[in-house]
Amino acid sequence: MQRREFVQRASLVAGAAALGGRLNPAAALANQLDTNRAAAPAREPARTLLADAPLPISENERTQRRDKAQRLMKELGYSAMLIEPGANMTYFAGIDWGRSERLFAFILPQTGKPIVISPAFERQRAEDQVNGRFEIRVWQEDQSPEALVAGVLRDWGVTTGKLGVDGSARTFVFNELALALPALQMATAEAITNACRGVKSAHEIEIMRFANQITLQAYRAGFKTLRVGMTQAELVRNFATEMTKLGFQGGVFALFGESSAYPHGLPKPRTLEENQVVLVDGGLSVHGYQSDMSRTVVFGTPSPEARKVFDIVHEAQRRAIEFAAPGKKCGDVDAVARKVITDAGYGPDYRTFTHRLGHGIGLEGHEWPYLVRGSQIVMQP
Repeated sequence: MQRREFVQRASLVAGAAALGGRLNPAAALANQLDTNRAAAPAREPARTLLADAPLPISENERTQRRDKAQRLMKELGYSAMLIEPGANMTYFAGIDWGRSERLFAFILPQTGKPIVISPAFERQRAEDQVNGRFEIRVWQEDQSPEALVAGVLRDWGVTTGKLGVDGSARTFVFNELALALPALQMATAEAITNACRGVKSAHEIEIMRFANQITLQAYRAGFKTLRVGMTQAELVRNFATEMTKLGFQGGVFALFGESSAYPHGLPKPRTLEENQVVLVDGGLSVHGYQSDMSRTVVFGTPSPEARKVFDIVHEAQRRAIEFAAPGKKCGDVDAVARKVITDAGYGPDYRTFTHRLGHGIGLEGHEWPYLVRGSQIVMQP
């Protein structure tokens, strides 16, 4: 059974690309667990593996990321870029901050040093995370944070041009900035953030590979807890417990029987029966980088139909992996896998293979780029 991460040789698909839909995504029926016939042997307590993790991303690496973003800003005609809390802020600034109605932002100019915008009463908490790396400017409760942003841009000499706004920014933030900065063109900054985050460094890949290894270890232990009559919720708790034993926080969803044929299951609660298909999908986080792994097993003996479907999905996956390479379009990779499914009688289109082939992964479990029909995005090494 191969990982949901698609292929290392093309970073655009180094994340969680899995064949999906009603054909049991990333099926691993060949790895059936006959745990209802033989009790799992007693296991020694798992060793916490946090100490074995690669080092976290350094400030020097984040500086290089900001430098790349500034080069892209110059090439693409952006005068500055504003980022709200979330994965982009973590990536460029190493700041972990929740969103609220009060604007907290990281502003990067085309040249020069960034500035952090913070509510005044949060200054100390902001300083603890910024740790002297950036200037912090604050706004009081009766002041406009967007006016403060405008003042920062004026200080940089940015009175016209294009302001790139984090693609995940909320509508009210975008609108308020547009009102406060009428002379500036407002545009999404996704061309910058995607170009930076979409291509993973060797260090990022090392962290992500480690996260996958730990996830696999937790999954193996979690599957050994299967028993007749257990609920999906019980299995979810068992998997989370196994991740915690290894020193990491994470979670999964678990689907039994018919429910496993749907990407996100069916609402009806189910208990495990002999010879049922069991699908588990989820992951954990290492230094903020996510794993996202789907595994499907049979609790007992797979039916002839299940084996047939497994072989079809496995062949579609194999051909897509073989085809994927730098220079290939994401949409074409989806087409290769989808043709195998269709030719086997499970098409056309999204009839049974109900969603895209795969997606990127990194600081978010699902992130750009996407292996989806029609995508013209070209894979890069």
